[in-house]
Amino acid sequence: MKLSPPIAFIGSIILGLLVIFVVDPLDPSTFSTPFMLGLILTYLSLRQEAWMVLIITVCYCFMDFYATDWFLGSFRHPAEHPYFWFFQRFGLFFVVCVMAVYLSYHREQANKNLDHIQTVLGKLPAPVVISDATGYITYVNEALCTYFGQPNASLVGKRYLDLFMTNIEEGKAMRYYIELFGEQSPNAPEVDLVTSVSPGSVKAGLTCMGTGSHRSMITVLHLR
Repeated sequence: MKLSPPIAFIGSIILGLLVIFVVDPLDPSTFSTPFMLGLILTYLSLRQEAWMVLIITVCYCFMDFYATDWFLGSFRHPAEHPYFWFFQRFGLFFVVCVMAVYLSYHREQANKNLDHIQTVLGKLPAPVVISDATGYITYVNEALCTYFGQPNASLVGKRYLDLFMTNIEEGKAMRYYIELFGEQSPNAPEVDLVTSVSPGSVKAGLTCMGTGSHRSMITVLHLR
């Protein structure tokens, strides 16, 4: 669940203050506070935009700097080498901050690229469907939704066999799908598919991409 930026900021600041003023005095070690603040930043980097993560990171850096300075000046058992300890603790946290901002930025860019690709595929005039190694549909474009007369949400998640291999028995259809999906060549030849909305066969071009669990099959229907 993605929180709105104001709520995410206020909640993160409250959690950070709890760590600095409640947890840190109980265990003002090198790793405790950087570790806990780093967990919060990592969670935010997977949910929030990069600019929000950067703002919270700057706030956390000031908090950690304050807590570290307070420990060196006020704790009754100061570190034997204060400057080295300060560099070790604050340097560790700074590395975590950089990683959190880096992760959020590239996650955001990856989402934008994915949205762009899906927008391009969605506007293609030919029906396009993408399925995974387990035989389930992971993406359909607008033309395919029009062809089946169903919305996107009704098609994504359905089995490929139930939509495109309706003339083949269950076991044979699954073996045929695995055979097509496991082609060593990235481009399989054209095949004849029988869809659930047409009694006749439909020509389709298949393209398999990726390896292992990330392998996908792209089916493009050639409607006349």
